[in-house]
Formats: sequence, structure tokens, C-alpha cells
Amino acid sequence: MSNEINLTGNEWDIMKIIWAKQPCTLRQICDEINKQHSWTRHAVISFLKRMEIKGAIKVEDSNPKNYRAAFKQDEAIKEELDNTLSRVFDDNPLAMVSYLAKSNKISDEDIEQMIAVLKGGLSDDQ
Repeated sequence: MSNEINLTGNEWDIMKIIWAKQPCTLRQICDEINKQHSWTRHAVISFLKRMEIKGAIKVEDSNPKNYRAAFKQDEAIKEELDNTLSRVFDDNPLAMVSYLAKSNKISDEDIEQMIAVLKGGLSDDQ
């Protein structure tokens, strides 16, 4: 994934659908996205066009068109977190974890799991 691709929150919502269902049609995307948002078909098309221009998705010229992600979800997550860590926390992972712990955004169980991960106690697939 290129560092040039910066997804908006709405584009992330669409990407999650595409990653889960790809290849997927416009109708499938609209059906899923409207569980979260009240967007018109035209609005979804506009997002998809911008995402294609950004290089986030690939459009298969079929009837109906099929949409696929241009990169893997884990690559996008890694890049987004790296950018956030750099931009917001000055590349200091301890500052980010400390913020999460103090902000009540994570539970005691989450903290225990994070400690286990840091100690190497969990496998990569958990």
C-alpha cells in the first residue's frame, strides 16, 4: 500500500465491506453500507470513484462491475496505525498505549492481553 493513499472514515467503512465480500457489486456495497449510513447510490458511486483514483480499489469491467481492494486489510491497518503513531504520538508507542489505558477505551482484559502479547505469550493469529 502506498503512503499516498489516505482513506477518510467513510472510505474505511466502504473498504471494510469490500475486504469482507470481494469481489462485490455496487448493490452489495450499498446494501451493506446502508446498515450504517443513509447514503444514496450516487453518494456511494462518488466514494468509489474517488477511491479508485486514489488507488485504493480496483474496478473489474464486468456487468455488473465488481470492486476489489487494491491492497490487503492488514497492510492498510499497519499503515494507518504507523501514520497515527507518527503524527499524533511522535513515534512513541508507549505514549499511545498509555493514552489508551488512561482513556478508558480499553478494558482490564484488553490490558492483560496486551501484556501477554508484549511478553510474547500469544501467537500471531490471536
